[in-house]
Amino acid sequence: MNKIRFIVSAFFVPLLLVLIYDFFQLFFSFAGKTNFDIVPFWIGIAVYFLFQVIFFKPMSTYVFGHELTHALAGLLSGAQIKKFKVSANKGSVTLTKDNIFITLSPYFFPIYPIIIILIYFSLGWFMDITGIYSWFLFFAGMSLAFYYALTFYAIKVGQEDMKIYGKFFSFVFVCFINIIMVVLVLAWIFPNHIYVKDFFVKVFTDGINFYKYIFMGVYKCLAFLKTK
Repeated sequence: MNKIRFIVSAFFVPLLLVLIYDFFQLFFSFAGKTNFDIVPFWIGIAVYFLFQVIFFKPMSTYVFGHELTHALAGLLSGAQIKKFKVSANKGSVTLTKDNIFITLSPYFFPIYPIIIILIYFSLGWFMDITGIYSWFLFFAGMSLAFYYALTFYAIKVGQEDMKIYGKFFSFVFVCFINIIMVVLVLAWIFPNHIYVKDFFVKVFTDGINFYKYIFMGVYKCLAFLKTK
């Protein structure tokens, strides 16, 4: 099974590279068109990174969100929670079943940003939320920076979750879904600036062209070797 996962992961690496390239194009294009209304979002990102550099990494908060994501993914997968434990720097959740989604969900599901988005739009059912839009952007940016900074750190220092289905497979899977998730989250926050359909159409088109380029290159190399 690990060999199959490795082969599947290797096949998807070119598409992942296309996804990363197109995402950075989208992100820098979005950043370059920033207007005054969006500034609080960037301030939120900057504030979190300054906080982490000057003070500390809020690992206990991250660990709680990490284990909560495991638990929610388990519930969505039909599992039952038998134990939920969180301490300052580590935590654990015991579930009645496990799968790839449950195991790797904390590494691609930005739970705190999504909670903030859900709270903001839920308030819109009961009150005028235009007055707190800047605060929403600030906390959305701050929570995204928090999530991705500490998720990267957690993967860097080593996580047992990333070994269960193979490091290479898990890394490719997490990167792939992470980019899709961040595009969806940004589109949720900025529906007038991030267009999901256009992004994925571009990824699909660029992906097909890249695979064609690779296959043609391999074909020409094989044809050249046959002539020797």
